[in-house]
Amino acid sequence: MPYDIDNEIEVDNDSTDQFAGFAKETTLELVEADDGKLLLRDAEQDDAPLMTIDFSDKLKEILGSDTQAIGQHMIHAAIQVIMQKQMSQWHAHVYDKEPTHYS
Repeated sequence: MPYDIDNEIEVDNDSTDQFAGFAKETTLELVEADDGKLLLRDAEQDDAPLMTIDFSDKLKEILGSDTQAIGQHMIHAAIQVIMQKQMSQWHAHVYDKEPTHYS
């Protein structure tokens, strides 16, 4: 199934908060579980992981110790996509408003 980059990110355009639609500050950590899965989780909470990356045994054998680095690159790419989408929506929100006064 191809990845759909055009999924909507929910943004509260009616809020008076200047930072509405932007994520709150979060510290993430990437850890390797005992079973070899890579877990992305909020460092401040003990909730279920936000994301799990599980490489097959065959791929782990091929990649060796590089699985952690590849997982980091995968997460970095995902964060960049989310940030780009948020910035695009924020810019559209700012510039698409009708001005109240014309000079």
